[in-house]
Amino acid sequence: MGPTWYSDVVTKLPSIDAFAAVARGREVSGATNDDRESAIEILMSDDSSKRDLLLRHPVHGAEWSVIQGKFSSAIKTFMAKGGYGVPATTGDLVSVTRQGGRSKNYDFDGSFLCDSGSQQKLRIELKRGDSIYDQPQFLQLYAKAGDMVTGSVDPYSAWFFDNYISDVATLAGVSAPTRSEYLMKCFGTDYEVFAHTKLLYRLDVPGSSVNERLQTLAFTSIDKYLAKLESDHSLVDLKSIQARLDAQLGKLFVSWSPDSQDFAVEVFSKESMALTSSISTKKRSSGQRSCLVITNQAGQPIQALLRWKNHNCLLGPAWQISLSSR
Repeated sequence: MGPTWYSDVVTKLPSIDAFAAVARGREVSGATNDDRESAIEILMSDDSSKRDLLLRHPVHGAEWSVIQGKFSSAIKTFMAKGGYGVPATTGDLVSVTRQGGRSKNYDFDGSFLCDSGSQQKLRIELKRGDSIYDQPQFLQLYAKAGDMVTGSVDPYSAWFFDNYISDVATLAGVSAPTRSEYLMKCFGTDYEVFAHTKLLYRLDVPGSSVNERLQTLAFTSIDKYLAKLESDHSLVDLKSIQARLDAQLGKLFVSWSPDSQDFAVEVFSKESMALTSSISTKKRSSGQRSCLVITNQAGQPIQALLRWKNHNCLLGPAWQISLSSR
């Protein structure tokens, strides 16, 4: 039986399983990622009573203390050497504040108290894995106007509506939404917003005919859209993409490795975030295009995987951007 102060909040706290060495359940799910972020926010709060919600946990308090120590140590060790635009300085991480909303391109604002007495603000992004390289993504952009492509071509979301939404609506046996309504709401996560998403969400299960049809429509539409960009590189908005990549510079990517049970801190070099004009596509085993590939000045491929975040052809068309070390 836990202490009484703990009983009213226990169901709201993150699970230690989010840092498990072996995956338990849906380890890489959005909910587990959220647990990791929530845990770091609590453990690194400048409010001791908030930190104690985990550090005085009746069962996992000692484990949470280890996580707190490893996170602080990883930041402190990195800051002592600095690099790639982050000045070297000694001191301690005193707090982090979680950033919410899609307008932010990082997870936490960090406050680092330097031994000199000054404070340095840090932008921190929390990831899972051994390194920021070869992650599924370090940046995500919704496939909407103003991102990835120039105004000379419709973004994938609008192009999909014009060419494929009627097929999706027919599959559901309902009327399609208007174009303006679709482009306003298709980037959310509420399947109740459209008649077709409300119905197909329940029917889109692995192995079903609906699942197979939606995958076919998604892969075919993505292949054809990328073929347009591959045939005319001027449609790719390198200036806009470069601005997005420039915003990654100076950000601390803190990766939690379930294997080593430790954090690694990295920052991108300016060279790794600088684009060249070398543009190509990557294909699936089926031969269909799936990724836009732009080489950086380090000779590495920056891959932008075009995909649906929330069920094929239903919600969340987005570009998932990653950097390969090869």
